[in-house]
Amino acid sequence: MTIDRGFAPPADRYPPRFVRCARCQVLQPPQNSAQSRCVACGAPLQRWVAHPPPGVPVTAPRRPPRQRPYLGPPSYRGGHPRWAFPPVVWRAAPDPAPEKPLDDPSGALRGVSWLSAVTAIAALVAAGAEIWRFVLLLAGRTLVLLGDAVRASDVLVAASGIAVPTVALLTAAFAVPALVRTHAVAARRIGREPSRSKLGVVARLLVPLWNVYGAGQIVTEIDRTLALSQPLADGDGERRPRASRITVLWWLSWVLSAALVVATLARGLGGSLQAIADTVELHIAVDLAAAVVAALGALMLRRFARLLTGRPAEYANWVVQPPAPTRPLPNRVADPAGQVGSVGRADPAPRAPYTEPGAVLDGRAEQAADAGEQSAPPG
Repeated sequence: MTIDRGFAPPADRYPPRFVRCARCQVLQPPQNSAQSRCVACGAPLQRWVAHPPPGVPVTAPRRPPRQRPYLGPPSYRGGHPRWAFPPVVWRAAPDPAPEKPLDDPSGALRGVSWLSAVTAIAALVAAGAEIWRFVLLLAGRTLVLLGDAVRASDVLVAASGIAVPTVALLTAAFAVPALVRTHAVAARRIGREPSRSKLGVVARLLVPLWNVYGAGQIVTEIDRTLALSQPLADGDGERRPRASRITVLWWLSWVLSAALVVATLARGLGGSLQAIADTVELHIAVDLAAAVVAALGALMLRRFARLLTGRPAEYANWVVQPPAPTRPLPNRVADPAGQVGSVGRADPAPRAPYTEPGAVLDGRAEQAADAGEQSAPPG
């Protein structure tokens, strides 16, 4: 864009029209390219003109294509086409195959929660054994230790050191398939496909170092997805659920436990007495962290099972009593005929009992006979 000078287009091709003065804002009359000042105030007129730069060939505007005359319907060389619908009777489409019922892993989750609780107890026993060993180490600096106490401590530490990994591996063997099934079922309950494949879920749960982050990622996704499948309470709008406190605490304890395990392995490479004492202290911390991870894991798995089965309604077995009347009911009083009725309403007349016609005539004859006997004079 340039000012109206320099290489402006010819006046006969693009005649200037409706130019407004920048000083007095007066609309200028139609003018030729030679007039370059305002007719009101004499200020120089500046027009922004968009045109191609010099040296670019100017192409003529394209003409619209000419419409051909109508030549009739299309003709087929090999005969009428045969790609239409087949000449058959329309039938209803077959019913779709019934959807496969969703697998309910709540039972497996509850079973794994009990195994996790057993793992927590075993880890606490192992922590107690390590604490006993540490106490014996402190006492051995000044006292001569009994051989039975030392042997009992060693046996307890060795037994707990075998029991805790065994129970933990058994818990993991049952927990991984249950979590894989729960991850898929939770997504399908809200009408979605699982965001990760089964192999991806298993890899995030079992691959070392990756599972420090991946395990927390999987349980968080399960928790949030199951929370989405729950019905909203009255007055709650659409919201993006967050992970529960139990899940977040489990993830933090899982990361802390992994860090303690790495520190214990690194410190166990030392051969000095101080390294041995530090390793015992780190073993105590590892066992306590494992107990916390197992206990929180049991609570987290039971939460998943409860979300899968659905929480019972708060007032499921309650019976609503009808409200009390706002005004007293009308009293029932006795009318002059001796019948009891309500005020303002006339009781219907009682109907006579049904009798046979012969019985009615016989009754009338008996009444006439009685009347005749009563009217006859005494003899």
